[in-house]
Amino acid sequence: MNPILIDIVAVAIVLGVIVFVHELGHFIAAKIFGVRVETFSLGFGKRLMGFTAGDTDYRISLLPLGGYVRMAGENPMDQPSGKPDEFLSKPRWQRFIIAFAGPLMNILLAIGLLVPVYMREYPHNPVLDRPAVVAEVQPDSPAAKAGIRPQDRIIEVGGNQNPTWETLFMQTAISVDRPLSLTIDRGGQVVHTALTPIQDGNSNPPLVGLAPEEVTRFGEVNKNSPAEQAGLKPGDLALAVDGRKVLDPGNLVEEIQAVQPPLDSVKLGTPGKTITLTVERNGKSLTLPVTPTLAENVSKRQWMIGAAFTSDTTFLRLPFSEALQHSLQDNKRYSMVILDLVGKLVSQKASIQTLQGPVGIAAVTGEAARAPTLLPLFSVTSLISLNLGLLNLLPIPVLDGGMILFLFIESILRHDVSTRIKERVYQAGFAFLLILMTVVVYNDIVRAVVVRN
Repeated sequence: MNPILIDIVAVAIVLGVIVFVHELGHFIAAKIFGVRVETFSLGFGKRLMGFTAGDTDYRISLLPLGGYVRMAGENPMDQPSGKPDEFLSKPRWQRFIIAFAGPLMNILLAIGLLVPVYMREYPHNPVLDRPAVVAEVQPDSPAAKAGIRPQDRIIEVGGNQNPTWETLFMQTAISVDRPLSLTIDRGGQVVHTALTPIQDGNSNPPLVGLAPEEVTRFGEVNKNSPAEQAGLKPGDLALAVDGRKVLDPGNLVEEIQAVQPPLDSVKLGTPGKTITLTVERNGKSLTLPVTPTLAENVSKRQWMIGAAFTSDTTFLRLPFSEALQHSLQDNKRYSMVILDLVGKLVSQKASIQTLQGPVGIAAVTGEAARAPTLLPLFSVTSLISLNLGLLNLLPIPVLDGGMILFLFIESILRHDVSTRIKERVYQAGFAFLLILMTVVVYNDIVRAVVVRN
């Protein structure tokens, strides 16, 4: 199937499920409090089929992009008739619950979707849980321009004290093209600086140029390669090169290149200078003399030993209780990141280019849909649902949070805000969302064009 068609179908299904669950929350709460629901539709547009039960028309509509609930008297611009089963006739606390129920269902969906994912395969990378001690800084990268050096320990990032690598990566992800404050411990000296991550394609994480100290473990060893001839085995752990500690896979590659002859001075296939590679195998330290060979690697020349690296990420099958616990923890952490991003956008400490619109969401969803299992699609749907739930709670008219804000104001004033004022505020809110959506879609298209070129 055409990849673009897969993206369109996948995002339609995912957004359809998320919006349907959102509206189901409003529907259930409205029914509990006796609000007359005139229409509960799966999809938008022309009615295709359905049935009527009580006062409600349950229908399937033409466009399967979610659904909607129409409650009697819910439009704040309409003049209420005063009937007891109308939305505006209900006490404010009941209207608050009805408004809140939609976002709540999205949050519960996000939590629920991650549980079967984690019961099947919960990814655990021990590196992300470690303190943010820098092993490597890429030349000319944002990290290098910020003056960060190997062995620096980042003790504060964006207000987060003693961050792990996961916290650091999350903060850089929401600070594209905006300075991110860092505090560094450099051998007992406290250094303050700012790091500005830059965009690195439509689907890649922002370019930062930092690498953590991590285990450098060998995976596949090519037959008849210098590594095999030296006795290197899959699973061996690299400790040192010529007596210098190996900090991470990239550092090992750099150490090998640094002691070899210039790339342009020899022909491909020529043996280089022998290095002494210290590895750990079954708890014992071994010293192996390895002679790299000049080879072609991704269209560039490089001294290679013929062995690949493997990740220490493990995939666990968690029992239900642990899967639920991790889902709650991860959704809480993602929520803090989303709210932090909203705060940075408001204070202009983050760029609106950080946001992805329908095009970007479709690309991510389509990529997940093409995976061999449904687990990636569940994970993506969970994150989108959480985003929708939290963003709907923002105090912007037209959103559920705008209605909740009006209910809060009216509770303090002890009378309803005039229909004229509500109408003007809702019009302004609609215009704001329309402009925001236009800018986000424009960013999506620009990113797609840049990546394609």
